[in-house]
Amino acid sequence: MYLLLVDDDKRLTRLLDYIFRQAGHTVDVAHDGRMAAALMKQGNYDVQVLDWMLPFEDGIALCERARKSGFEGGILMLTARDALEDRLEGFAAGADDYLLKPFEPEELLARLEALGRRSHRPLHSRRLNVGDWVLECEERRVTYKACSVELTQREFQLLEMLMRSAGRSVPRELIFERLWGRDQAVTDNALDATLRLLRRKLERCAVHQPIETLRGLGYRFEAKD
Repeated sequence: MYLLLVDDDKRLTRLLDYIFRQAGHTVDVAHDGRMAAALMKQGNYDVQVLDWMLPFEDGIALCERARKSGFEGGILMLTARDALEDRLEGFAAGADDYLLKPFEPEELLARLEALGRRSHRPLHSRRLNVGDWVLECEERRVTYKACSVELTQREFQLLEMLMRSAGRSVPRELIFERLWGRDQAVTDNALDATLRLLRRKLERCAVHQPIETLRGLGYRFEAKD
């Protein structure tokens, strides 16, 4: 799934970011309401995790903003406020679930996966179509016409990110941040290796390579006949 995680506790977000990525999810992280609102405009998220108390704009306002913009994915609120009135306020704003702090990260992960399964948003979040290219998100498989290839976790995350931004350049630094986070043990060459292997797999199906390198800008997925 493609997740948005919003919390001003940077130590907590680093931990959750690592856990979510290990589970195979793609994650964007924001530490305040202003940053979160900007990411909401850019990303086509499956589930959003919103802390209640945030700088600039709180989680309730962000939840309402997401629903008014037409977001149909799952929204889970995180908060230490346990009064019934608070929970009702969160649900009234459009939240689907509510988890009290402190919590076990494994429980949060389980709740997110449950939200993803019962989400009412259209299946395009689980199947991405760009021209004749189809990415099956749950199966981690890409299909072009009659050809189909399986992808590793990293290959899938990279291709998903590029296809969600099809036709637009995606900076190299942003790709690295989303796929590996702040893992100091991973070198920049990891992206080159993943990209090279992914391109080889795509070349099995199509004459034209859909992943373009834009020097000084990043990469772009462009479907061609």
